[in-house]
Amino acid sequence: MQDPAVEAQIAELLGLARQAYDAGRVADCETILVGLRAIASTNLEVNRQLGILLAGRGAFQAAREPLEDAVQADPNDDVALFVLSACAFAAGDYQAALAYADRSLRLNAGSADAHGNRGNALLRLGRLDEALDALIAAQALSPRDPAMLVNVANVLSDLGRHAEALEHLERALALDPRLATAELNLGNVLQRLDRYEDAVAAYSRAVALDPDFADAYANRGICRLLLGDFAAGWRDYEWRWRRDVAAFRPRGFSQPLWRGEEDLADRTILLHGEQGFGDCIQFARYAREVARRGATVILEVEPALAALFADLPGVTQVVRRGDPLPPFDLHIPLMSLPLVLGQPEPSAYPAPYLAAPADRLAAWTERLGPKTAPRVGLVVSGRPTHGNDRNRSLGFAALSPHLPAGLGYHLLQREVRDRDRDALAARPDVRVWAEALGDFADTAALTQLMDLVVSVDTSVAHVAGALSRPTALLLPAQPDWRWGLHATDTPWYPGMRLYRQTRLGDWDDPLRALAADLAALAGA
Repeated sequence: MQDPAVEAQIAELLGLARQAYDAGRVADCETILVGLRAIASTNLEVNRQLGILLAGRGAFQAAREPLEDAVQADPNDDVALFVLSACAFAAGDYQAALAYADRSLRLNAGSADAHGNRGNALLRLGRLDEALDALIAAQALSPRDPAMLVNVANVLSDLGRHAEALEHLERALALDPRLATAELNLGNVLQRLDRYEDAVAAYSRAVALDPDFADAYANRGICRLLLGDFAAGWRDYEWRWRRDVAAFRPRGFSQPLWRGEEDLADRTILLHGEQGFGDCIQFARYAREVARRGATVILEVEPALAALFADLPGVTQVVRRGDPLPPFDLHIPLMSLPLVLGQPEPSAYPAPYLAAPADRLAAWTERLGPKTAPRVGLVVSGRPTHGNDRNRSLGFAALSPHLPAGLGYHLLQREVRDRDRDALAARPDVRVWAEALGDFADTAALTQLMDLVVSVDTSVAHVAGALSRPTALLLPAQPDWRWGLHATDTPWYPGMRLYRQTRLGDWDDPLRALAADLAALAGA
């Protein structure tokens, strides 16, 4: 049992901490609580108050340990469990966030915030129907809270129920016309309803309400790029580096970011890849222009891309991500180059700008053997974890009936999904090369030997485009920003034709058009 005098001293200091907090001196309150935890690490109230304070100012990782100590001392503390749920969610531990929210709700089923935490965790775990039920319960318990309506709207939109999501967001804005997050999500839903100009207007209202709202700027940038407004789109898209998203955390180099103002003569600049393989392939075209301005160019990319970029025009050295970097003076992410170079239009640097390494090309030429029919490369799916995979990937069973005889088919993707294996087995005229493709240099060599590439929107399509191989790109009705909205061609890759869905999820029209073109190729 603790000395009564020590207990009295702890109680007095807790009182001082509370007074400091009530007076708005949050830093003083935190200092007192941190000191108390150092001498009374098992004290329930010290751990509880410190954890809640740290979480309240966004220090979720630091808050987790004292809160775990608090709930170990009192497993029935529903508030500490609720805050722990928020901490686990912020750390990306969604399963733990769900478990803590469930424990909190067993103690206090009337907590709207705990229902909200539960719903958000379920959403991140991909359990959308359960997430919707939880968030509707939260909203019912707090009907005048516009943030709850926004949460429900987000899940409805993810479920494809965009009209209902729109109605919830309009209700949220009626409750609070100055809620910038509601305008942001309104813009997202309007995009999914193909109301792109209205989406830009919603994002603009969001940044008017919150001039530092990075998500709204970045999303407006993507929407403007989709509409072909490249100059404004690239300016907005630079805000991606201020988003609270792991993929967009600045690298933390001591060398300055090149903003286009410094003379590059006799300077060494690091161009570093970002986001997906396709993005790196698409924007590597700008390296030549950076070198033309006098710089020695180092290009850092993921290891799978290194051999492909070894002879990229303008690049002096290619470094694999994770390997030590050589000395450099300036740096810039690849996708910032159109803005900084003052060349926002994609037609300024057309393909081809890549070539398969000669040794890989020779090896694949030998492996394929003599050509007895026009060769058609096929790509039916991309990375399964891609956020839009359910819309962009096709599946071989859907494509197979549209592939006429008389052509030599080759699967160009490194990963074959289980659902595709049976359909591929029924087509012995399709050669599957997944196990022979080591990296993108292999993919490029095999692609370069094709007369036509048929691909969904994934990295291999960018390889084909950068090689300037004739390419048929199959696109969902709501495409990625780089493909625009209506055209059947693209300034990014002049040898590419776009086959677009007219309704989301319905591949019939583009596949019929593709089948007619393949039949013409077979006949020729």
